[in-house]
Amino acid sequence: MRVCILSQSLDAYKGGNHLPLLAACPNTEFTILTNRTRPKNPDLPSNVSVLTLGERIGSYYYGFADYLYAHYVIKKYPPSDPFWKQFDVIHLNQTMGTKMLQLIKTGVPVLYTVHHPATVDREVAIAESGFVEGLKWRAKYALLVRWQKKLCRKMPHIMTVSETSSKRLQDDYRCPASNIHVVYNGVDGEVFSLGKKDAQYDTIALGSFIHPRKGFPYLAEVYRKLSAEGKKIADVGRRSQEQQEILSTIPGVTMFGMIEQDQLVSLVQDSKTLVLTALYEGFGLSIIEALSTGRPPFPFDVGAVREVLRPIDETLISSRRDSNAVATKILQYLSLSEEERMSRGQKYRDAVLQEYSIEKAGQSLEGLYNKLLR
Repeated sequence: MRVCILSQSLDAYKGGNHLPLLAACPNTEFTILTNRTRPKNPDLPSNVSVLTLGERIGSYYYGFADYLYAHYVIKKYPPSDPFWKQFDVIHLNQTMGTKMLQLIKTGVPVLYTVHHPATVDREVAIAESGFVEGLKWRAKYALLVRWQKKLCRKMPHIMTVSETSSKRLQDDYRCPASNIHVVYNGVDGEVFSLGKKDAQYDTIALGSFIHPRKGFPYLAEVYRKLSAEGKKIADVGRRSQEQQEILSTIPGVTMFGMIEQDQLVSLVQDSKTLVLTALYEGFGLSIIEALSTGRPPFPFDVGAVREVLRPIDETLISSRRDSNAVATKILQYLSLSEEERMSRGQKYRDAVLQEYSIEKAGQSLEGLYNKLLR
């Protein structure tokens, strides 16, 4: 089977169709048509090739880059172009450009991935802002929500990563439930192997916290409470200048910024817990990555978090915005003996690989492709 993945920016280890997931589809040959890759020269699985447009399309945020990306894709490869006929499925990975709807005319089955609707990001941003700032967020998301809504309503097949996200797509965009297919994220247990006994850091936080949905103020509160108890913290990902200044005032926090994937895995293994303060998660890939290393995540009860953790351990979850509860649960876990933590860690690893292995995710994705063909 041959599949064309369309993604404005290929982030090798993030997003709905990251490289480890594609590598877990042994019966599928992928061609990724993108505008840029991060890192610039990622190590590609043997079943993946990349075509890069290399156009100037501006900032990723608020849909304009996706809009221009779709424009350049259709300009170079219009629906009548023989390019599309070499594929069995065309798979759009979270792009917002409405010109992609023209690909339905190719006669090739088209699948559209949405992690969660942009209405969620807008909703959280407004809730976390004052009146004037809230108006700005409404303006920033006006076109993006409109474009994504149009795509979701007109695309014949939509893929998302949880039943929670599926429900939001139905509620917010009135997508028919019969058009939505859920493919859970998966974790590679060989890459995210069991962590070290003598972990250096007591907790770690991952990802960009620039958008209000990621809950940086609540993360800083957790850090302060843990710091007051003398705990060591690894902070990984993109931070604004203001956020960096705040973190620099909290003793025990080591800021790593943007790092390569192998260093990220090593740091998760070298930390005893994972803290998540996101105010919505369509799935929460870092949750299962941490569990695979035997490290418990401590998230808010938002989005699909409870759905993901239900078969593993719901006691790890705290109420939305309750930073004190998150910090307390982390401290309680850290007070356990090393033997008890390692024992629990092995159970977490076994459970997450049973429910969310990368092999299981790959089988589910290939099963969906075959379903579209039938």
